[in-house]
Amino acid sequence: MKKTILASLVCVVALAGCNQKEETVAPTQSQPEETAAATQPQPEATVAATQSQPETTVAATQPEANPICSAANLTGGWSQAEVTPKAQQALDFVLGQMNTSAKLKQILSVRTQVVSGINYAIEFEMDNGEVWNTIVYRSLNDEMKITQPAQQGRICP
Repeated sequence: MKKTILASLVCVVALAGCNQKEETVAPTQSQPEETAAATQPQPEATVAATQSQPETTVAATQPEANPICSAANLTGGWSQAEVTPKAQQALDFVLGQMNTSAKLKQILSVRTQVVSGINYAIEFEMDNGEVWNTIVYRSLNDEMKITQPAQQGRICP
């Protein structure tokens, strides 16, 4: 019984120590600023504090890169591909469900991702000049499913 209580107490102390370590990091980092603020004029300390805030805001507002557009050939990632008959069939499947009088002018790019089947990310241009993109999944049984309906614009800016 005493060993169980002792083991529980050790775990609680260890976890509490982890929490205290995180709390002591912030005051340690701010201590030089407090020391600097005490030894330097107040306006400089204010400037230093305001300079660090916009950097955080800039990092938070940057959009994440689209993984489809990555040039890195990663296992399970997207890669540039040729326009194959199967890619053309996937686009024809989408065009059959689009409500438009415009006709296909050309396929601009095809990217593929091998999963348990193939995902096709296709950019295409209609005869009215509009550029569209879509993603179609083709299963190992050759069944197709639109995973991203056709939308105007390019996949990769």
